[in-house]
Amino acid sequence: MKRYKNRRMKDNQDIALNIIDYLTGEISPDGAEALAQWVQASEENAQEFVRMKEAWIGSSIIEKRYDGEAAFMRFKRRVLNQSVVPNATWMQRHHAFFRNAMLWAAAICFPILLACTTIMYYNLSSLNDGEMAVSTVAGETSTLQLPDGTQVMLKENSELSYSTNDFVRGRRSIKFQGSAYFRVTSDASHPFVISTEKEQVRVLGTEFYLVSEKGSRKDLLSLDKGIVEFTDNKTGKVVRMESGDELVYNTVTGNTYCKTRTEEEVRLAQETYCKNTINTSVYAELEQLESGRDGSHTIQLNVNQGLKAGLYQVEIDPKCETASFKPANEAPKFSGGDGSKENPYLIGNTRQMCNMKSALTPYKMTYFALISDIDLKGIEWIPLNDRADEYSLWVTLDGKGHVIRNLTTSRTCYYGSFFGVLCGACRNVGFENVNIFCTGNGAGAVAGYLGHSAYPDVSTIEHCYATGRVTCQGYAGGLVGNVGSKSILNKSYSSVDVNSVNSYAGGLVGKIRAPFVMEGCYSSGNVTGQYAGGLVAGGRHKTTPNSRYQDVMAINPSVAGSRQSYAVLPVVDGDTLSQVVHSSNLHLNGKRVDHGLSDREIKERLNTLRNVWYGSRVKHAVE
Repeated sequence: MKRYKNRRMKDNQDIALNIIDYLTGEISPDGAEALAQWVQASEENAQEFVRMKEAWIGSSIIEKRYDGEAAFMRFKRRVLNQSVVPNATWMQRHHAFFRNAMLWAAAICFPILLACTTIMYYNLSSLNDGEMAVSTVAGETSTLQLPDGTQVMLKENSELSYSTNDFVRGRRSIKFQGSAYFRVTSDASHPFVISTEKEQVRVLGTEFYLVSEKGSRKDLLSLDKGIVEFTDNKTGKVVRMESGDELVYNTVTGNTYCKTRTEEEVRLAQETYCKNTINTSVYAELEQLESGRDGSHTIQLNVNQGLKAGLYQVEIDPKCETASFKPANEAPKFSGGDGSKENPYLIGNTRQMCNMKSALTPYKMTYFALISDIDLKGIEWIPLNDRADEYSLWVTLDGKGHVIRNLTTSRTCYYGSFFGVLCGACRNVGFENVNIFCTGNGAGAVAGYLGHSAYPDVSTIEHCYATGRVTCQGYAGGLVGNVGSKSILNKSYSSVDVNSVNSYAGGLVGKIRAPFVMEGCYSSGNVTGQYAGGLVAGGRHKTTPNSRYQDVMAINPSVAGSRQSYAVLPVVDGDTLSQVVHSSNLHLNGKRVDHGLSDREIKERLNTLRNVWYGSRVKHAVE
């Protein structure tokens, strides 16, 4: 439309129609200039224009299915008090007559226009002020897009809420609790603010992972890209973070610890968390297949990502080539057993493995056994015993020679591993392609902490192995992060690359501070830490009870410690050692150690270990 070409707005009729043209995108350049002059003429004009604009925008937000043409007709009828709006072709045929009529109608109805606009604006504002809320439960993830285009990938047990009216007004503010990965749309004039019960995060445009769980003692902010400001609600302290920084906030003391990650650590974090979170694929295992008389098929699947974890039923009609996907009836938690030593719970799929924790009873040993290999791909595993009040949960797992693959733990775990704190035993199982990256105090494929003073018996790991990588702030080991009470590691090995950011890193065990027996074991992964050892990094003192090491080997490609390094392990008076050796190809702090066993001798000893002790119960990662 070009109603206002070569003339200025002089009356209310032109104002009303020109604003409508602007809102519908049909305004001419001359009309736009005239409208701008009217808006700038007084504060009152500017406020009226803003109200009308926000009312129009608000109407599109609350529409479930927005129809621009229909919305425009409704808006125009309401503003101009018309019962019918002619179509464009008919108006063009009667343009002169109806243009004059509309001008007179607008002159009469302009006060009504302002009143209706104000009423509509406040009504819409009250609707938009209602918060939009999204939450996830255990085993469920959700990906959503906010009104400004920001993407949020919510992890399980998380909550996010915001007001649509805030986003309409340019205030990008949300409330959040849980853990999520954010990709914030850049807008320099409107910062994006995340408020939790403990802190506030202010960003412009960036990508980061935030964990702020209700009641947690530590919150985490890992910044992969951009700049953010972290504000502690307790003290008001502001920490400015840049790309690669990672901040841990102690919610009890109010202290913050911020470090700059290496490029490798950032890449590892992005691969481990961002990729898994954004991935919307549904990982499923076939539970049951039944064929009907009519040619239809009923399939039960165990779904672990993309939908709430649980049992689902898919009905397929081959005639119509259609399928329905719906939750199935509640299935048994395990394939059999009662959790006793004589009749352990039987685990045959990932859903049943995720049910392990719910079956544990404090101060009572619960027994489990695998009846098939388990693939944990797509699952962010939470260790069975990860907090101080869970040391009372005792577990024994017999893998029966099966393998657990793709173990990936939550980075907020205190003891990143399968068990967390292992008070009990783990036997005859392999952990292939573990991917553990945690900010806690102990990490390993099997246990972050082995044994505890609350457990009266000896904790045992035997006939087990692991491959992959483990990275931890504190004590890290290929199999065990920290030994806390009398324990045994027997006939097991690790081909895990181990890295401790601030503490001990060992090919098999990070730190030992209790009586310990290691027999028939070896390590073949790269080890890096402040204190590093091919098999054990250290942590022991003269007052530590003595330990025994027999027939163990360090055949690591490299061991590097910024403060102290050991080709095999540190030894204290009273320890018993027999056949404790390392490879001559091992590089200690970048320099080759040439006085160890040759390749031929290593191969002979490996064959002896495998044939005599390992047998066929576990596979072998090193040839």
